[in-house]
Amino acid sequence: MSGKSSSKAITIVGILAVFIILSGAILLVVSLINLFSSLQKEVFAAIVAATGTILVSVFSVIFTKYLERKRSIEQELRDKKIPMYESFVEFWFDILYKKKITGEAMTEKEMLDFYKEFTQKILVWGSDGVIKKWSQYRSKTVNIEHKGLDRELLFEFEELLLEIRKDTGHKNKSINKGDLLGLFINDIKEHL
Repeated sequence: MSGKSSSKAITIVGILAVFIILSGAILLVVSLINLFSSLQKEVFAAIVAATGTILVSVFSVIFTKYLERKRSIEQELRDKKIPMYESFVEFWFDILYKKKITGEAMTEKEMLDFYKEFTQKILVWGSDGVIKKWSQYRSKTVNIEHKGLDRELLFEFEELLLEIRKDTGHKNKSINKGDLLGLFINDIKEHL
């Protein structure tokens, strides 16, 4: 058989199969209608009630299993994200306080190693929002010259922190601009 004739045969068989299935479904519906119309109203009502109860029970079990599975997946993701985000916050606190505590600033190699490792992890485990905020923040910080406090960059960093909190389940409803930065920058209110 050539390619055209075999595809025509498959199409014809498919159309016949659909026709047979539809005919069978129509016959089944007609038979059920005839069966139910010949029943007494009380029997019909009892059958409908029993069918409804069964369907509600089945759908309840299916929906409950769906919600359990969804919660389980969310918990597994959260278990992966939290250590990653904790290391992120620890890294930034090291940048801020390491020189004050040890007398030595963080080296460029340490920073690059962290950026590499965190970016790999966030690629797999980070939410869309965190990835977007991290990408924006990272691209702005890669080639900047530090000439003191960059107000815009600080508040973008805070937006990243808020997105991380959101990704771990926090609502951030009562947190205003500068509240997170105020945890480690004493005079942040002067920059609002």
